[in-house]
Amino acid sequence: MAVSLLPLTALVFLFRESVGADVWGLMQEETWRASLGVTLYVTLVSTLCSLVLGTLAARAVYVNGQNWLLRWLKWPLFVPHIASAYLFYLLFADGFPFGLIEANERHHLVVIVTYIWKEVPFVFLMVLGTYAQLNTGYRDMAKTLQLNPWRQFSVAEWPFLVKPLLDSFWILVAFISFAYEVPALLGVTFPKLLGVLAYDRLTTGLFLNESEAYAVALIWTLFLFGGVLLTYVLTAKHRRRIEKGVRR
Repeated sequence: MAVSLLPLTALVFLFRESVGADVWGLMQEETWRASLGVTLYVTLVSTLCSLVLGTLAARAVYVNGQNWLLRWLKWPLFVPHIASAYLFYLLFADGFPFGLIEANERHHLVVIVTYIWKEVPFVFLMVLGTYAQLNTGYRDMAKTLQLNPWRQFSVAEWPFLVKPLLDSFWILVAFISFAYEVPALLGVTFPKLLGVLAYDRLTTGLFLNESEAYAVALIWTLFLFGGVLLTYVLTAKHRRRIEKGVRR
């Protein structure tokens, strides 16, 4: 019961600390707007790439029997994000390969690569559990009907993957969008990701009105909550059918 109240407690804390902030003025400030743009870019690219690669890896292991992927995907799980960021910083510090990609460049490519390397195993584990429970009769029927490989996947596998992928999507979006270590080490001074900018505003002492950082955190938290609620409402009927083993 106490654990279930933690999100509500966090919202109450953010609301209390953001009292007095000029939200409209905050939305017009160039620094925050640039930070929001780059945060959405890094978060969505990292998340979508992780979802695709993690799903392909899980399918390769369970459907095609490529168990060698299990050995490779377990290593990122044991490396903390800060250690991963430092490893990729050393790898790309001088530009690699051939100077095409380097740490602390404005496109945040190394930040994205680091997150993909870390989050693909997470998506892999989320999806692999679904594949382990999947009734192989659906795939056998799709093959009997001589559907092409894409149609086999979309009919016999995709409907069952919606829920774990949806869960993974919002977990990764919530984590990456307000993470600090990786973008702080591998990102640029402007524009900073939301987590880095909010932390700097709270700790540097250069800004007297620290309530703006809490206001941004509150707005983004409410946005994530609204997104989760909306997607789950829109997919509720579909998920109930899948849980019953019926798809029409």
